[in-house]
Amino acid sequence: MQSPLTGKEMKLLVRPSTLVIRKEAFPVMYHVWQCEDTGEEFEDQILVERNLRQAADQYRSKHNLPFPEEIQAIREQYGISAAKMSEVLRFGINQYKQYENGELPSESNASLIFLARHPKGFCQLVELSSLEPAEKESLIRKAEDVLEKHADWREEEWKTRLLMGAERPDVERGFRSADLWRFGSMVKFFAQKMSPYKTQMNKLLFYADFTHFRRHGRSISGAKYRAIEMGPVPNNFDGLFQFAENEHFVRMEHHEYSNGSIGTKFLPDDRALSLEDVELATLQAVFERFQGVKGVKIVEISHEEEAWAKNAATHSIISYLDSYLLKALE
Repeated sequence: MQSPLTGKEMKLLVRPSTLVIRKEAFPVMYHVWQCEDTGEEFEDQILVERNLRQAADQYRSKHNLPFPEEIQAIREQYGISAAKMSEVLRFGINQYKQYENGELPSESNASLIFLARHPKGFCQLVELSSLEPAEKESLIRKAEDVLEKHADWREEEWKTRLLMGAERPDVERGFRSADLWRFGSMVKFFAQKMSPYKTQMNKLLFYADFTHFRRHGRSISGAKYRAIEMGPVPNNFDGLFQFAENEHFVRMEHHEYSNGSIGTKFLPDDRALSLEDVELATLQAVFERFQGVKGVKIVEISHEEEAWAKNAATHSIISYLDSYLLKALE
């Protein structure tokens, strides 16, 4: 961005700060353009939204408010329009659309949205709405179709909780609900591109999730990452990799070396990727950055990241806000 004072390109600064949402202060990594000649600082609309979103998402997590992606997913599972969903919830259509676009709902409206997540709750809301009887009947049939698949849905939730912990988005998940199938798709992507060993795979996943968060304000998989001696790794990575193999995203080959150590290599299996184009673009960028980089080197690179350094001594979970300080991918 050019300085409005000098016309020269400005420098992007990122520093710790706080922002207030509904009278509560939250830590953010504040982004601002600085005119190097005058020292004046400026925000464009993109930076304003990036800064505010960090605080707003922490508020959502703290107060158990639904994220925009969750609101949209609840509606889409029933195959209905935003206008129809607003009638079921008895919100104004503009208000409902604003929730899907990022506005924070009130706690009472959040409770209604969460109630609609379960087909039985959705049916209750339909019955209480002012829709015509024929419309109610049609929507209840849609909910019953979803309910028939509920056993599979519950099994997926159980697997996710077992391997990834609580599903709700928070700053340690990159404000994304934990998603085993997205995680498995990430593992397969790198297996297809590089056939990496476990040490490499752990770092590739870290850089992919954290780079995507820096670019888009969301991780890809909702995985938590922990700082250990060998650099950042997905929390419970062995269990997650076993899931990826069990679900046929990858095959793991174990190789014994002359010194007695064992290396695990990832090869692609036949399950299809379930990722969006924007997520694939992030994975491709990470692949291009680390193509040909060996395990020892990628560990050294990860040790240069503040995200790892400040958590390594205690093996702590890494906050996704530290993604804005990554050095390996600008």
